[in-house]
Amino acid sequence: MKRLLSDKRAYFAVFGAIGGLISAFLYDMLGLNSAFKSWVFGTALDGLSIGALLAFGQARYLGKRFDSKSFLKALLIGGGGGMIGGFVALNLGFPLAGALGGATDAGRFLGWTLGGIAVGFAVSKAVPNLKAKTASIAGGVGGLAGCGLMYLVSSLSAGTATTGAAIGVAIALAEAAFREAWLEVTIRPKGLSLEKERTVTVSLGDRPVLFGCAGDADVRLVEMPGAKAHFANVSMEGGRIVLRDLATEKSRNLAVGEGFDISNAHVVVRAKAAMEKA
Repeated sequence: MKRLLSDKRAYFAVFGAIGGLISAFLYDMLGLNSAFKSWVFGTALDGLSIGALLAFGQARYLGKRFDSKSFLKALLIGGGGGMIGGFVALNLGFPLAGALGGATDAGRFLGWTLGGIAVGFAVSKAVPNLKAKTASIAGGVGGLAGCGLMYLVSSLSAGTATTGAAIGVAIALAEAAFREAWLEVTIRPKGLSLEKERTVTVSLGDRPVLFGCAGDADVRLVEMPGAKAHFANVSMEGGRIVLRDLATEKSRNLAVGEGFDISNAHVVVRAKAAMEKA
């Protein structure tokens, strides 16, 4: 169970699938029966539902209850991008496939790929140091793969759930594959709590990773007596990994493999082999 709670792929698969189920429910409730409504508004529902639920999954993965800013941003970007993707698929993908003698399936794959790209871009705004290009490409691959898997299931809800899960897993895999360095954070619950100890990872990059008890912290921890709401941040600066204590405003370099304690967490610096040798 501890390993499952620490696996971001599992979080993104589950929340992506839930987003797909919500999209299917809204699709049936709104009765989007025409081709235009189905593709333009239906794909918008897919994008906003899957994107928003993945943003929520990211918040839960890092111990945050609800990150409204990231949630709304992912909802708007995913929905808008999904709508554009559906419009392009309907007005370009399907006609182009027909003109080239291909089946209408080609337009469907194009629509889901574009929708996946929109979701990936939306999720990149919620995940610290996840590059938009990486997330968008991964989302597109997930959308393409998910569309293929849809042919193996018989219902709309199962199909959109499968595609949402595929997009989520693809984004989580891409983040892990293309980052140079990251933080391995073991969060230990304090006091009476139903939560279990778990270890999560946060990618390092241009944006500092913020630790604190405030709602805007990237990793939300237990409040420390006498401390500010923002405890510390860790960033990459010119190839160096720097820890900045926001209470004392002092900084120091961290080595790969070095650990430190903060509030109810133990943090260890990790990196790819190439950076360890640098």
